[in-house]
Amino acid sequence: MSFFNPLLLLLLAPFGGLIVVMYILKLRRKDVVVSSTYLWRQVIRDVQANAPFQKLRKNLLMLLQLIAVALAVFALARPFWRSTGLGGRSVAIVVDTSASMLATDVGRSRIDEAKRQARSIVDNMKPQDVMMVLSAGARPLAVTGFTADRSELARAIDSLEAHETTTNMRDAVNLAGALVSSRSAAQIDILSDGGFAPVTNVSLGKTRVAFHPIGKASRNVGITAVDYRRSLTGENTVEVFVTVHNFDDRPRTFNVELLHDQSTVDAHEVALKGGEESPDIFELPEPSSPLTLNVRIDAKDDLAVDNRAAIVVSPRRDIKALLVSDGNVFLENALRVDTNVELSTVKPASFISPAGFDVVIFDVAAPKTLPEGNYLFVACGSSQSPATATGVAENQSVVDANRSHPVLKYVDFGPNRWTSMAEGKPAGWAQEIATGESGAAVVAGEKGKMRALWTGFQLDLAHGSFPLTVSYPIFISNALRWLAHADDTESEQVRTGEAVTLNAPPSAGHLTVTRPDGSKRDVAVGSRGGGVFDETDLVGVYTAEGGNGFRRTFAANLADYTESDIRPKPRPELTAGGPVEVGHRVNVARDLWPWLAALLLGLLAFEWWAFHRRVFVTS
Repeated sequence: MSFFNPLLLLLLAPFGGLIVVMYILKLRRKDVVVSSTYLWRQVIRDVQANAPFQKLRKNLLMLLQLIAVALAVFALARPFWRSTGLGGRSVAIVVDTSASMLATDVGRSRIDEAKRQARSIVDNMKPQDVMMVLSAGARPLAVTGFTADRSELARAIDSLEAHETTTNMRDAVNLAGALVSSRSAAQIDILSDGGFAPVTNVSLGKTRVAFHPIGKASRNVGITAVDYRRSLTGENTVEVFVTVHNFDDRPRTFNVELLHDQSTVDAHEVALKGGEESPDIFELPEPSSPLTLNVRIDAKDDLAVDNRAAIVVSPRRDIKALLVSDGNVFLENALRVDTNVELSTVKPASFISPAGFDVVIFDVAAPKTLPEGNYLFVACGSSQSPATATGVAENQSVVDANRSHPVLKYVDFGPNRWTSMAEGKPAGWAQEIATGESGAAVVAGEKGKMRALWTGFQLDLAHGSFPLTVSYPIFISNALRWLAHADDTESEQVRTGEAVTLNAPPSAGHLTVTRPDGSKRDVAVGSRGGGVFDETDLVGVYTAEGGNGFRRTFAANLADYTESDIRPKPRPELTAGGPVEVGHRVNVARDLWPWLAALLLGLLAFEWWAFHRRVFVTS
């Protein structure tokens, strides 16, 4: 046995000697005449026992006090003994802080339960363990570095809050894996309700992954999608789409309400069986100024954040379009469907310049060189084309499409086939948004303020039946409005947690963004204009304002099926590493002072009992 503070053992002599001296000191008493000494024999015996320098008599209390002093001094000297045990782990605690962790099905919020379990992991740290805490929300965040300080880890865990966003667990596990993989006995503890996509294609080496499930029930109804589009029938109306899903096993009946400035614009009663989904459509007149709308469902469930959404509808902007074609009735009619499109047509040989037009559509033929502008190239190319044709394939169809791109929203190519389709190679500044059987079918690109779109298929009836489908005018309208920047100058719909680029001019100075809860954030504007705002972690409407009258309104929504599906999930699919390491043998100094302190308390209790028993017996 060894001591951390061996010099404190020197206190035994003075403290022990002091106790002995207290028992041999002569007590000065006043002489008093009494009638009899029979009742005072015990007192006389004590007087004789405390005579100076007399031999000490056996005294239980003195012995107990000497032992108590010895125990106290030994405890202060901190004795320890060395042993070996498992320890030395490097543990990354990953706590899910997404919207589903706000569910209250565990008697409190799931995030509070996850924090309780995380603190338990910290409390059970083994010798020479180091831990760190990471938050897994829309973007992973390392809250601490590796430390053995339990207090620091507990403070970091207590500071965690759930946000109204999705969770990017793959990036969080990747970050945790990168931080622990180079260490021995590496471990990742994930505390989550499992509401995330399978975590695949991550390199974890020999890192052990432990999953701690959170959640018990599935009582939830949520908004899983919200958007709007303008009517393609020529009427000046806007259609707001709201998709609601019942994740409960029981049927639910509730109202879906559309509000403006806290006033109800329209409401529908919805009855859903367990697991059912309902798409709702609200029709409104075209607004003359940006219109802010809120969607709310009055279902009482365990997750409130997905019971609301917001949307900003900007007024329709007139578009001046020029169609360069030898004649395409279907394409021309599709362009004229939108009453806000002012269409002009010209033969390829008569085309001079795109000046004065928001969008120019080249049908099959285009000049080799063009100035910057907004162009739609239909089965043709030019110097400003976002793709180059590398060949032509026969009897083709579209096999994959990026429905999240504005050009392909609500567009379903289905089983349509074309007699021929050009195989496109995207330019470095463009991206493929639809894929044919032999190559890129639709390519979109942006250079500064210029936008361009290329299709490998023709948009006439001679080469396929696509012009006869419902998706045809939707595709043409989407393409026209995207190319003309018609729907992104005043408003925008984003997913909570996403960064938003605010296209403010340099003269705007700095921007002030008002969040849905009324709090304000400052955003710096670069020397070339523009600023980035990334604190979109609340559902609702955001307003950015700056100098020279700059104003931008946009809405952020959760609207995520995975987050709303709060059903308890087993261990999710995780790509783990090699053999599990639970630690390695380390030398441990095991402190003995807690045991000595416990013995001291027991001894003092016995002394108290012995003293009171003696008084009772002698009295």
